[in-house]
Amino acid sequence: MKMTTEEFQDYKLEIEELTELLNNEWLDLKNLIISNNINLERTLLVGYYEDAEGKEHGLLYNKKDNFILKFEVFNNNISLTRIDHVHVVSDEYPQLLVAISLTD
Repeated sequence: MKMTTEEFQDYKLEIEELTELLNNEWLDLKNLIISNNINLERTLLVGYYEDAEGKEHGLLYNKKDNFILKFEVFNNNISLTRIDHVHVVSDEYPQLLVAISLTD
């Protein structure tokens, strides 16, 4: 499915806002990610949501180091899953395609 220019801009803004929150306000999440040897420099928080059980879910993307990580946080424990192919998560996180297209 082709993304409209408006959708692209909305996703871009969402990625920028989520990444800003991760780096400056969501310190518990930031520290959990860093404690797993993930360098957050030039890493984007592409998507984030909290489910009904209180679990946090999200997707990290780093173009420089070429990684996509899906995460789940519950009771201050984080589970990270490396994603090797964009199509595995692009339906759940269409904004990943926007993140990949952004230049540094």
